[in-house]
Amino acid sequence: MSSQTLLAAQPIYDRDSRMQAVELLYRNDAGESALTVGEHRATSEVLFNFCTGITDHAAHYNARAYINVSGDLLLSGMVLPVDPERVMIELVERIDPTPELVAAVQRWYDQGFRFALDDFAFQPSWAPLLPMASVIKVDVTQFTPEEVAHHKADLAHLDVLWLAERVEDEATRDRFLEMGFDLFQGYYMAHPRILSGQKLSPSGLRLTQLLATLYRPDPEVSELTAILSQDPELSLNLIRIVNSPLYRGQGKISSIREVVIRLGITNLRHWAALLSSLQVVNTEHARVVLVRAHVCEALAGRMKTNALAPDKAFLAGLISGTDIMLGVPVGEFIDRLELEEDVRKAVIHRKGRLGRLLRLAMTMEHDVAMERDLEAWDPRLLTLYRQAANRVQRVIRQLGHSEN
Repeated sequence: MSSQTLLAAQPIYDRDSRMQAVELLYRNDAGESALTVGEHRATSEVLFNFCTGITDHAAHYNARAYINVSGDLLLSGMVLPVDPERVMIELVERIDPTPELVAAVQRWYDQGFRFALDDFAFQPSWAPLLPMASVIKVDVTQFTPEEVAHHKADLAHLDVLWLAERVEDEATRDRFLEMGFDLFQGYYMAHPRILSGQKLSPSGLRLTQLLATLYRPDPEVSELTAILSQDPELSLNLIRIVNSPLYRGQGKISSIREVVIRLGITNLRHWAALLSSLQVVNTEHARVVLVRAHVCEALAGRMKTNALAPDKAFLAGLISGTDIMLGVPVGEFIDRLELEEDVRKAVIHRKGRLGRLLRLAMTMEHDVAMERDLEAWDPRLLTLYRQAANRVQRVIRQLGHSEN
C-alpha cells in the first residue's frame, strides 16, 4: 500500500540546541490547510495519525508535543485524550479570548493541561489567559527586537518560557538568545518534516455502543473489554494509541483489558468521541479477524494443562490479522508495540504454545474457507469454529451491517 501524508513535525530547541519538544502540524496529500478542513477536524487527525500511523519517523519525535487547538474544540466540552504532561496546547492567534473561552481554558488547565500562546501579539484582550500560560511564542518577523524586549520586560513577573519562532538565521537566534529567550523554532534549526506512512482508519463497527457504555455512570472495565473485543479495527487502533509516544513506557500489553485500564475511562471517552466521525470498517475483513480471535480464545479455554490465558490468545489472534484489517504487514504493525514476548513470537514467528495455537486456528480458518480436508479435523474443533463464526455473524447483524 502506498505511503500517505500523516502530518508534519517541527522540532523546538533549547538554549543549548537540544530538542525539547516538537510541534505537530496538519498536512494531507491534497495540500489542504487546517483552516480548509476545519481546525477541530485537523487537530483530531493530527493526534490520531501521530498516535496510530505506521511510520519509521514518529519515534524520533519522542518529546513533548505542541498541538494547535481551536476555540471550537476548547468550547466543545471535549479534552484531548492524552496525558497532559506529554503535550503543550497551543492557543492560536485566531482565538477570540471571550469569557466563555477563558473559562474553557481554565477547565483544561485544572485537568493538568498547560498552554502556549502562539504568535503572541501582546494584545490587552489576551491578559486573562496569561496566568495560565507556560510558554509565550513570539513571531520574531512581526516585531523589532526592541519592541520584543519592551513587551518582555512588561511581562517579567510571569513564570513562563519565551519561545522565538520563525528564526531563520544564526544572527536572529543569537539576538534573541541574548535577550533571554528559552526556546527556539524555525528554519535555521529545522524545517517542518513531513511524516509519511500508512494511515489506519478509525472503526465505526462498535463505536456507538462503546460511546453509550462509556457515558453511563461507572462503566465496567469488563463490559468495555467485551465491546472492544467485538471490533478488531477499533481494538487495533487503541493498541497503537497506547503504544504511541504519548503513552509509551507503562509496561507490556497482554490483553485488550490492559488497553482499557491503561487508557482509563476518561481518555477512552475522548478517543471514542474523536474517532466517531470517521469511516466504518470493511465488514468481511472484520468477520475473518474476529472469528480467528474468538477461535484462539476458545482453544485456550479448552486447555486442561499448561493453560493459556484466553484474553492473551484473543489478542494474538486479533493482532495477527492486521494485514487483512489494515493492509499493514504484521511485522510493521507491532514493530514498536510493547507486547509480551510470547505474544510477539506467536504473531510473527508462530513460536511457542501460543504460536502453535494461532497456527492451528489459521489452518482451520483456511480449510473451512476452502471447504478442504474437513473430514480430517476433530468434529469438536469444527463445532468450536462454527460457534465462533455464528457469534461474530450475530454481532454484525445486530449492528445492521450487510454481508459482503
